[in-house]
Amino acid sequence: MSKSHGKNLTVRTLLGIWALFLSFAFVQLGNGIQRVLLPVRGESEGFSPSTMGLVMAFHFAGYLVGAKFAPKSLATVGHIRVFSAMASLASVTVLVNSTFVTPVTWCLFYLLGGLCNATIFVVLESWLNDRASNDNRGQILGSYMVIMLGGTAAGQLLANLGDAEGFEMFIFSSVLISLAIVPMTLSASSNPPTPTSSSMPFSELYKFVPSALIGTIFASFVQAAMSSMALVFALQAGMSTSKSTVFVGAGLAGAIILQIPLGRLSDIFPRRRIILACILISILIAFSQALMSNTSDFQIVLNFLFGAFVFPLYGLFAALANDWVPSEKRISASSTLVLASSTGSVIAPLTMGFILGSFAPSSYFLVNAFILTALGLYLSYRTRVRDAVPIDEQSTFIPLTARSGQIAHSLGRWLRNPLSVWPKEKK
Repeated sequence: MSKSHGKNLTVRTLLGIWALFLSFAFVQLGNGIQRVLLPVRGESEGFSPSTMGLVMAFHFAGYLVGAKFAPKSLATVGHIRVFSAMASLASVTVLVNSTFVTPVTWCLFYLLGGLCNATIFVVLESWLNDRASNDNRGQILGSYMVIMLGGTAAGQLLANLGDAEGFEMFIFSSVLISLAIVPMTLSASSNPPTPTSSSMPFSELYKFVPSALIGTIFASFVQAAMSSMALVFALQAGMSTSKSTVFVGAGLAGAIILQIPLGRLSDIFPRRRIILACILISILIAFSQALMSNTSDFQIVLNFLFGAFVFPLYGLFAALANDWVPSEKRISASSTLVLASSTGSVIAPLTMGFILGSFAPSSYFLVNAFILTALGLYLSYRTRVRDAVPIDEQSTFIPLTARSGQIAHSLGRWLRNPLSVWPKEKK
């Protein structure tokens, strides 16, 4: 296929799924606003960092519950109906959180919101996979990741338009999520196939590629800490609400810029070396942030760079897994990686909440640096005991971020073309 024909095909595909992207943008804008409102409102109500960490952990646990719920509901009800129901329910949970401001209700309804979001992501991702071809899949999913991260960052900035003390911004968040139903239900597209829910045990995946499993858990810990507890840190450190949202949004914005460049480098050079380079740079940035004044404007710049090198790690570890897992097990292995990511994502806010409640705010950066250092040491050890896959046999990188429980059972389908030769034994 010529480059011009491939480009035209990608454009036609994007135009054909504009409704899906628009719906997703509304969902992420609403989620981004709520991600700011809860910590800000929680601080004004006297909720401790540990309490907010528990709330965020319940939210990510909701994504984990959605792993079992989504495929069954899609098979019995259909994509459009499931999306509409989950978006409506997610919209309601935002309003309930604005009315009943207690740790217990927030945990329960943010858990429900996480389940709704997980199901919404399954609907969208399975649809995109069905519409994309092997020639434009990376570009389609790259656009999807830009909307995911950009929409969340933009929503967090929109939270500055009002006050978290009242109902107005919660209503605004709810309205945006509800609007997502309109383009989805008006779309003339037919339902795609239902995604698989198969997975392999952690122990089996560990036998194939230990680095990918451990790396996914550790990387997801840091990424979930950034997306759920960075705002809690910023408020504890004394940043204003507006500056705190810019600080958090910078990390998410940084996540966009290096996804594809780092992925391409990992396709050209030994993948684990690129991963180690990202980890080393992230460690240096985290330590620099810990040594700097917590309220310095330069913290925003460093957080942008930190996000740029940390968020691509999930996609890099997913590609590393596909370098080693046999082709017939790739879909189940990919599903297991999502569950591993969810595990790290649930642990992160609990840990960060305890740390921020017990030590100085700068401990937020030190925990990130410690987790990344442990991951770097483990990966360095693995490179010494196991040879890398030859570069010409590596699988193709796909731009992804850690799902933080955003269940994507169709992840393995993004790499459907198996390599002609797959190493099956640990060296």
